[in-house]
Amino acid sequence: MKGSDMSAEMKSSKAAKMTESVNHPYLYVVGANGTAIIDPSNWRVIVTAPRIPPGTHDLIFDNHYPDRLGRVWSVASAEEDGSALAGVHVVDPKTLTNAKTISLGQNVAHTPGLTPDRKFAVVPVSSENKLHVYDTNTFEEVATINVGAHPWDMMVSADGKYCCVPNMDSDTLTIIDPQTWKVIGTVPTGEGTGPFMVTIRPDNHAASVECSGHHGAGYHHLGPPAVPTGKGFSISFVDLGARSVIKSIPLDFLAVWDEFTPDGKYNFFFGSEDAKVVVVDTATLEVVRTIALESKPTLNGYITPDPNGKYLYASVETGLQVIDTSSLQVVETIRIGGVVGTPFLL
Repeated sequence: MKGSDMSAEMKSSKAAKMTESVNHPYLYVVGANGTAIIDPSNWRVIVTAPRIPPGTHDLIFDNHYPDRLGRVWSVASAEEDGSALAGVHVVDPKTLTNAKTISLGQNVAHTPGLTPDRKFAVVPVSSENKLHVYDTNTFEEVATINVGAHPWDMMVSADGKYCCVPNMDSDTLTIIDPQTWKVIGTVPTGEGTGPFMVTIRPDNHAASVECSGHHGAGYHHLGPPAVPTGKGFSISFVDLGARSVIKSIPLDFLAVWDEFTPDGKYNFFFGSEDAKVVVVDTATLEVVRTIALESKPTLNGYITPDPNGKYLYASVETGLQVIDTSSLQVVETIRIGGVVGTPFLL
């Protein structure tokens, strides 16, 4: 065993012993370059540990929804030069052990998600224009669904009624019934909008869709061969029952992720290359605040809401920033040794 690997194991063991004696959740910030564990009751860093193999390509988390056994489903796209294949990785975020890898061949795969009961994982494969659905217990594929061109993301509503998939090159949002895995609706988001990410509001009635204003993306959001459509960056809010766009808001940056507060009052939008957060009031669908971050999240960072709705945790290049959802301000910045990743409350 290499020295750095042994050090990581010793630190992980130390953290496990320290956290076992406390009955509240800890914040695990898990990234390609390491893991940090934080006590959210006092913002104290318990431990930071270097990355554990197999390396940076395989285990970059892009969602914060564990399955019934606490494992996170993530994906890696194939390398354009053919040096690596795409795959689904089922990982324990506490130990960074890989429970299962499902091969997806020479394909481009994007942000997966789970059904509310955590029985099924859904993986968009944009190079196939399909969703792959897996049983999280057996890892068996139970459904394959044809959607629009270049699906990049998906989300199932909390009531299990809708599975929403934005299709970047079709300028549509596909709506699927997760009980039957059949397409039940298609919502046009506007010619040239390039929708690619989606989040469903906690009341299950509407969804926010990040729009890139680009078509033809391959392995990266706006990288070659993506071409700007002239429509610019925007957010579209979609009524899932009426199957229509309620409102679109233009942006001066590419919003990549968003999160609602649990009460649905606010919607927070982040970009991977921009050190700020745009806050939308969901009652008026107006931007009510722009919050400056200390640094940008990059594509390795992510955001996670606290279940009680008090905080939003944003992993950026220089640390973990804590946003108070009442004051709409950053109230804490925690230095975690350069770790940039996905915050998990475990």
